[in-house]
Parts: sequence; C-alpha cells; structure tokens
Amino acid sequence: MKKKAAFIIILLSAALMLTQCDLLRIITETKVRIRGSIPPVSLAKTALHTEDPEGLEAARYVLLFEGNEYTLGDIQNGVFSISRPAGTAVVLAFLDSAYNYIGNLFCGGLNVLPLVGHSDGMNIVIDLGDLNLDEYAVIPAHDPLGNEIILGDREIAFYQQLGRYYAAIAANIDSDQDSIPDILNEKHILLSGQFTMRGGLYGTSARTAQIFDNSALDIRYSLRAEGGRNISPEQENIRLSGPLEDPYAEITTWQELYLDGGDFIASFKIEAPNDSHMFVNTSSPAPFKMGTYRLSVGTQPDRHLKYSSEGVLPYLIIPVPTLHTNAEGELSSVSLTYRFPDGTEADPGLLFKDLSLQFDGLYGDGEGGRMFNIGNLYDESMRDVDFYEISIRPPRDIFGLLRVSVGCSDLLGNTYEYIWFKEIDS
Repeated sequence: MKKKAAFIIILLSAALMLTQCDLLRIITETKVRIRGSIPPVSLAKTALHTEDPEGLEAARYVLLFEGNEYTLGDIQNGVFSISRPAGTAVVLAFLDSAYNYIGNLFCGGLNVLPLVGHSDGMNIVIDLGDLNLDEYAVIPAHDPLGNEIILGDREIAFYQQLGRYYAAIAANIDSDQDSIPDILNEKHILLSGQFTMRGGLYGTSARTAQIFDNSALDIRYSLRAEGGRNISPEQENIRLSGPLEDPYAEITTWQELYLDGGDFIASFKIEAPNDSHMFVNTSSPAPFKMGTYRLSVGTQPDRHLKYSSEGVLPYLIIPVPTLHTNAEGELSSVSLTYRFPDGTEADPGLLFKDLSLQFDGLYGDGEGGRMFNIGNLYDESMRDVDFYEISIRPPRDIFGLLRVSVGCSDLLGNTYEYIWFKEIDS
C-alpha cells in the first residue's frame, strides 16, 4: 500500500431507538444484513495490475466495529455480506489482504451506520450497492439514510456531533505491529473514557429530582485500557505515559483488574495539586489530552495507542432518577427521565446500551457502604432492562440511603456514573 497506514476509523456511539421492554426484545432478535460490492470496473482494472492493487480494489476484508466488539467478513469476488442485530450502530472498515486499513463507510453525512429506525420492519436488508473510495471515505451508491433507515433531524445532528468529537480517534488496529489485527489474536488494547458526575438530588414521591447547576457541571475523568487475553496480564504491572506530543509529568494507575480468561482492565488518572474532590482517588478534574500514549504491560514491548478526548459535554445525556416506595417505605420501583445539559428532553437510546443503579447508605454506627445493586451491568439476566422504569422485586429496605449512582455504558465502551444524593451535604 502506498497510502500512509493512518488507520483512522471513526468510532461513534449509537444505540436503540425503541425503549419499551417487549419491543426491545423483538428488535435485538432481528438481524440486519448489510451488503455491498466493489464496482466490476475496478475489479477488471485490478486484474491488469502487475503489482499489488491500490485503493478500494485492494479490499479483501470488512472489519465491522460495534463498540468494543468486532466482526471480520471476507470480500469474495468483490462482494461482501455481513449481519448484525438491529438496534445498534456499526462502523465498517475496509482492509487489504495484509489487514492494512483502506477506508471506512461514509454515508448520509455520517461515519457510522445506525441500524435503527428501519422502514422494512422485520425484513431488513441494506444493499449499499457499488462502493467507491474518496480519500478514506468509502461512499455507497445507495444511501440507506432516508430509505431503509429513517431518522429525524435531531438524531442525525446528534450523530454528526459525535462524529466531530471522535474525528481524531485512531483504530489502533495493529498496535503490536505483527501484521495481524490485534483483535484477531486477542492482543488488542482498547482505550475508553470513564466519566463521573455529581448529578443532584434524586427524586421521591414527595420531591422532584433536582439537577445541580447545568452551567457548571461537576464532571471527573479517567482513562481505561482494556486488554485481550493474550497479552500476558499476569505480569501485573500496567503503566501509561504520554501523550508523546505533550506528555504529563506522571499518569497514575489507580486500578488493575485481572478477569477470568486472562483479560485485564486498567484505569488511570492525572494527579492535581490540592485536589480534595470526593472522587480524587479515582479521577482527574480534566479530560485526558488528545494524542498518542505509550502503554506498557510488564516487560512486553510498549504499545503506542492514539486517543481523542475533549471531554464529554458535546454529547452528554443525564439520567435523572426518582425513587418510588410502597406503604412500608420499601423501594418498589425507580423511574428515570433523560436530559441534555441544557435541560431539554433526551432519548437514552442515542447514547446508552445498558443501565444499572447502585444504592449506598449507612451501616450500624454510621459506617458508609454499598447497600445493593440492580441493573444489567450487574445481572446478565436483565439485559433487556427498560431505560425508563425499573421494578424492584421484592421491594428493598432503603432506610439510611444516602445516594444513588446511575451507571451506563455506550457502544464505544465508555462508562458513565451519575451520583444522586439524598441531601446537598450527603
């Protein structure tokens, strides 16, 4: 390939557009088949080449990104066909026979293909037709937006905003430089953000939820690296430095988790002088800089990984919880509404793919601690949890409850924790 191995793939967030539980279950069981072809003229031209082909005619694989999940499909005789569940959003990257990046699908003004808002009901096929390459943008002859995929102006604008925010993210396809995409031999390292926010006062039957001052949202940041099982994480020494373009004096590793099967998760923060914030031990007051970071695991060769961050405000959606109790004062359900920072109503399906709640209170002589958790981050059986109403069965005693944390993650793997308090000083 004569093109620079830029590996720039736009990874954007999107999620379900339907949020009622039974409809959610139906749509996640529905498959969307995506197919396309390289024009025959390009294929004929390739046959005349005496050297390796360049451009889209060199494509032999389609790499489909869905958050931190990947699917690799073959391009045979210039044609590919790949399926994913409805209700998600995907990025399609095209690779040559050596897995070098050529470009990614760009249609309808978006670098992401939302598999939502379908006009064909249960029979969903998206035929992109012939594909052509313009720089790194792979343009389909048939644009599914406005045809098979029906989205409103607000949704399209939201995805475009996400696209601008993530425009500098690199795919880091082969960060160990062994000529094999890291995800294929489970040597991948995925960088994502962790965002923690003090939301306000949670609602009850006697009190409307109160969001803290939207003009000065209290958000904290950390960076997370998630590694594949073949990186030998048992060495238990994970370090991050950088960015190479403008390095921090020090980046602190505040968490190392080693999961069953060999995968690992490490979290990082930047120390700030005189920082007395309640989340000082797990987060930084500012987003991590954009740039190239050096990640080291034990004695293995360093990995250079690109990361883009300007904060979370360009696409923040705030879940606002209200607690409902029965006659005995036990928690029987939690209802949630969703707001943009300006206070207008938001659709959680634009950003989030799951939902969980953690309840913290007092034990015994006043010692604080976790009371219980609910939601699909803690319980796989709740994968289809309703974004708007969670029933608590059996009802739970919440005497001594001080705060409720709403946890969410998006299709890029970024995680969000919104803290809601009983009282201002709790």
